[in-house]
Amino acid sequence: MKAPTRVLVVEDIEVWAYTLSRAARRAGANEVVVCESLQMVANELRTARFDVAILDIGLDPDDEQNADGARALEMIRQEDGGGTRCILMTGWQGGDRMDLMAGAQQKYGVDWAYMKEKYEAHAVIAKLAELLDDASDRRLSLMTPMQNLCADADPWRFEGQLLEALSPNGGVATLYSAVSRLISSAVPLVAKNPDSPMKATSNGPMVGVYWSRALATAIAVGLAPVSSAAWGEENPAENLGPLVAENVVPDLIDRVKERNVQGWLWELPQLGRDEFPA
Repeated sequence: MKAPTRVLVVEDIEVWAYTLSRAARRAGANEVVVCESLQMVANELRTARFDVAILDIGLDPDDEQNADGARALEMIRQEDGGGTRCILMTGWQGGDRMDLMAGAQQKYGVDWAYMKEKYEAHAVIAKLAELLDDASDRRLSLMTPMQNLCADADPWRFEGQLLEALSPNGGVATLYSAVSRLISSAVPLVAKNPDSPMKATSNGPMVGVYWSRALATAIAVGLAPVSSAAWGEENPAENLGPLVAENVVPDLIDRVKERNVQGWLWELPQLGRDEFPA
C-alpha cells in the first residue's frame, strides 16, 4: 500500500486555483485540494496531511495587507513542521504584500517563492515534481511509525505491552520492523484513545483504532503472533470487538509478516474524523 501524494492549493482567485491545481496534477500529485479561506485550510489539515502546499500570501484581492496565506503557512508548520514543502506566491508587487511575503519566509521557512506575473507552467511543474519526489521520506521526518502507534502512551510501557503480547523472535528489532512495514504509508496517525492506543482482544492480539492523515480515513491496526494464524481472516469485525461500533465493517488493505509477528491494516470507512480527538 502506498499513500497518495497530496497537494494543497490555498488560493481565492478561481482562475489561479485552476491553473495551480492543473500544474500539481501534471507534476504527479494524486490528489489536489483547493482552499479559499483559512477555515477551509484548518478543516483540511485536520483531516489530511499534504506533501506540498502552494499558498497565495493574501486571500483578499481588495486588501493589500491581507496575510491569510501566511497564517495558513503558520498552521501547516504547527501541524506538520517541515514535513510539508511550501511554495509562496503573490500577484501583488506593492511594498506591504512583499514585506508580508518576506516576513513569512523568514519566520516559517518556505521551499520556493514565486511571482504570479512571471508564471511559467513548465518551471512550476518541474519544481512541484522535484518537491513531490521525496514525499514518502519526508512523511516520516517528524515521528517514526512506532511513535505514531504509541500516541500519548508512555513509550516504554507501550513497547513492553507489545513485546509481552507478541514475543517477537529478534525482540525489539522485529517489532519495529513489522510496525514500520505495516503503517509507514498511513502516518501521521491520530489515535482514538491516545493514552491507551492499542488493547489486547479476548483472543490475544493487540488492536488499535486511528485516524490516518496520510490516507484521510479511519484505520485499525492489528498485531499478533504468527501462531494466531487464522485471526483477522474470516471475521475481523469480531476481533476489533468493543473498539468500534457494530455497524463498522473493516476492509483489509494490507498485511505483513515479520519473522513470528504478523500485522493487519484495515480501513474503517464508516468512522468519520469527528470521532477522533482534535
